[in-house]
Amino acid sequence: MILAMIVINNQGKPRLAKFYNYTPVEQQQQLIRSIYSVLCLQPENVTNFIEGASFLGPVIPLFLTQMCLLLISW
Repeated sequence: MILAMIVINNQGKPRLAKFYNYTPVEQQQQLIRSIYSVLCLQPENVTNFIEGASFLGPVIPLFLTQMCLLLISW
């Protein structure tokens, strides 16, 4: 199940943030900042899946594409 779709530019500014479950705005902003900080540390030659980011919990995979389209699913 997809929980959110987030499009982030290279400077970390969210261009689109669609959360499919109710999430307070402050938590959305913190989540976007945390995800961007994890993505900045990723080398370019790694996979498009990030498993178990500590701020999301151990079983939530993140999927990203070259355009920084991010799908979060439970």
